[in-house]
Amino acid sequence: MRLADLLSPRRVVVPLPAVTLEQGVQVLVEACVADGRVSDPARLEEAIRGSWPEDTMSVGPHAWLPHFRTDAVPALVAALGIAEVPIARDAGEGAGRDAPEPRVILLIVAPPRDHVAYLQTVAAFARALARPEMADALLAARSAEEVLALSALREVELEGQLLVRDLMHAPAVALRPGDTLDAAARLLQEHGVEALPVVGDAGQVVGLLSNRDLLRVLVPAYVQRVTTGGTTPDPRTTSVRDVMARSVLCISEDQTLADAAHLLATKDVERVPVVKDGTLRGFLTRADLVRRLFGSR
Repeated sequence: MRLADLLSPRRVVVPLPAVTLEQGVQVLVEACVADGRVSDPARLEEAIRGSWPEDTMSVGPHAWLPHFRTDAVPALVAALGIAEVPIARDAGEGAGRDAPEPRVILLIVAPPRDHVAYLQTVAAFARALARPEMADALLAARSAEEVLALSALREVELEGQLLVRDLMHAPAVALRPGDTLDAAARLLQEHGVEALPVVGDAGQVVGLLSNRDLLRVLVPAYVQRVTTGGTTPDPRTTSVRDVMARSVLCISEDQTLADAAHLLATKDVERVPVVKDGTLRGFLTRADLVRRLFGSR
């Protein structure tokens, strides 16, 4: 599917009668309703009010990209508007000399179940709108037909279903249960990571050791040794197995990147081990997902 296929003449508003982002979004919502793409307009308005303005990002100096997820629409819908004057985020907020002056608003709304299409669409449009030639072509368009005829919209296709194995880092750096805490701390520091998986003889994930785990054990031990002179765990002889977390959040290499993004966001973790049949195959980070979805390829 191409980007132009996600729009229609009734959902491309040129010129867009708006001077603020809120006004522009309202006009585009009305266009989606008039095009029969919204099953519950009141619910859509409620969803927008509930997440406004957090679910809006600027794409380069020329475009706003508000995006929402709600059951008010039966399927993903996009609408595009191009104003004749710069669009301020808030009423009364005039654009400063050094501030971006967007004139384009792209609205994307999708039901929660369509998280794959939602992520792919937001990412594809974000990459397209960040290109100066694309922005220039949109700003020069004088009708919906001219917008939909742009080669930049007709040539860019949404990526196919991407899986975790397409993006994960492999091979993964890992610890062994018998490694000392001293050696583990050096490895964490050497690779600049917050945590590392711990694997058994067959490569299966048996635990996870983080800097937090090390501090949890070593800081109280250090304080006790200094204040009382008592015997405390020695990081040169204490094993990783004695400190590691044994409940480990993992993800399969066959899961989709959309599933992985949802997991990393909802569990508030920076990186997760990637496994196949319980065996460590690599790892995936939030930074990897952000670069893939919104960065250059």
